[in-house]
Amino acid sequence: MKAFVRFAAFAMLALGLCLPAAAQTPEPAPAVGAVAAPSAPQGPSEVKVGLYINDIQSIDLHTYSFVADVYVWFRDSDPAIVPGSTFEWMNMFAPDDHVQTATYETPQPQPDGSEYQVFRHQGPFAAKFSVKTYPFDTHQLTIDIEDREWDAGRLVYVVDGVSINPNIELPGFIIGKPTIEIVNKPYATAFGDLSAPNPAPYSRVVVSLPISRPILSGITKALLPVFIVVLVAAAALLLSPTHVEARVGLSITALLTLVALQFNATAGLPDVGYLLMLDQIYLASYGFVLLVVALLVMSTGKEDEAQISGGAEAITRGGPLVAFLAVLLYAAVIGALLFANLR
Repeated sequence: MKAFVRFAAFAMLALGLCLPAAAQTPEPAPAVGAVAAPSAPQGPSEVKVGLYINDIQSIDLHTYSFVADVYVWFRDSDPAIVPGSTFEWMNMFAPDDHVQTATYETPQPQPDGSEYQVFRHQGPFAAKFSVKTYPFDTHQLTIDIEDREWDAGRLVYVVDGVSINPNIELPGFIIGKPTIEIVNKPYATAFGDLSAPNPAPYSRVVVSLPISRPILSGITKALLPVFIVVLVAAAALLLSPTHVEARVGLSITALLTLVALQFNATAGLPDVGYLLMLDQIYLASYGFVLLVVALLVMSTGKEDEAQISGGAEAITRGGPLVAFLAVLLYAAVIGALLFANLR
C-alpha cells in the first residue's frame, strides 16, 4: 500500500512538471530565405512641372507688372497628390484680372503610370523692374509657382522643361531664352500654426524670361540728340567774341533744349529715388554747357578792357582748339559714366 502511495505521488509530481512546459506555445522559427515586407516610401514626392510661354502681351514699367499668357503642366505618380490641384501663382498682380482654365476635367493617366494635368493661365504678374541703366536697361520677367498645401518635406518640384513661342514680339525689347529653376523658399513664420512651430521650406518654381532694349535704338533715340545739342553748344566757342548775342544764344538754346529732351526722355519711366544713367549723362551735358558759358563770359566781359581784350584775342585764336578739348573732356566723362553703369 505504501508503495502504491509513493508511486501515485511520483506520477502526480511528474505530471505537474510537464503541464507548464506544454502550456507554452513555441514560436515558429523563421523560414529560411524569407523576404521582409517592403517599407513605406520615404522622402517627399516628386512632381514634374513645365511651362510654355505663349505670349507676353504688355509691360508696364510704372506699375512694375507685365501681362503673360502661359501654359503650365504637372505630372506625378503619388496617388495622394492630384497634379495641379494645390498650386498657386506667387507673384500675381491684380488677382481679379487672372483667368485660368484646365485642359482636362480630371488628370490624365500616362504610359509610365503617372497622372498629368495642364492649365492655361492669363493675367498680370508683378516684377521689380530696375531702370537704372536706361536706355540700355535689361529686365527679368519672372513667374513663381508654389504649392499652397504641401511643404518641401512632402512635395518637391522637378523641372520638366520650359519653352517659348518663337513668334512672340515685344515692341521695344529683345526677348532672350527663358530659364526655369527649383528653389526651396523658407518662411520666417509658422503663420500661427501651433502644430508646426518650425515650418519647413516650400518647393518653388521660378521661371525667368530676360528682355533687353536694343543698343542701336538707345543710342539713336536717347544719346544722339544729346550729343548733337552738345556740339551746337561747343560751336559757340568758334564764333568771334564780337558776336556776343549769337554766342550766348547758342549756349542758352542748347541748355533749354537739353532740359526739354530730359523731360521727354523720362516721361515714360517710373519715378525712382536713384539717378538713372540717362540722368547722369544729362547732368554731364549741363556741366558742359555751363563750361561753354563760362568761357564765353571770360572772352566777352568788359570789366577790364585791357585784360579782356588780350584774353579775347587768345580765346579767339584758340577757339577751335578750346572747343575740341572741351568736347574731348565731355566724351571722356560720358565714357566713364557708361563704363561705371554697364560693367
